Amino acid sequence: MARGRTVAGALVCALLAAAKTADAAEPDLDLRALALNIYHEAGPSRQAMLAVGWLTLNRSRHPGFPKSLYEVVYDANGAGCAFDWTCDGRDDRPTDPRRFALALEVAKELLSAAPPPDPTRGALFMHAASRKPPAYTKKLRRTGSIGQNVFYRPT
Repeated sequence: MARGRTVAGALVCALLAAAKTADAAEPDLDLRALALNIYHEAGPSRQAMLAVGWLTLNRSRHPGFPKSLYEVVYDANGAGCAFDWTCDGRDDRPTDPRRFALALEVAKELLSAAPPPDPTRGALFMHAASRKPPAYTKKLRRTGSIGQNVFYRPT
């Protein structure tokens, strides 16, 4: 049975990570983009996945960012990529089916009628905790460090 789930998980990963060029208004594209962003940006913990997911949702609800989750994830903002994994030239298909299944589960939960609370407290920006804070963060309020990322919101 476990092998069947692994094969099925790999198939789901391949299908969800396929072409990025379809209509950005389609709900399945938003779900896929959110799940991929969670997978690539958050690391393995559920709490970190929720944090990255909420940051992505917060951006889609803020007037300074695109409205659809697909556009938020793949938005270049005119100054580089919004998320490094979207323009690093590497294959974006998940390589860890279990972690991607969890990212997809978290994305669905976040898009449900009753999502869990936002652990980032409204964050719109983040950087890897292993990196020096970017200069732009000096004008932002730090809301916390969750998993491998540090989160910020406007003051």
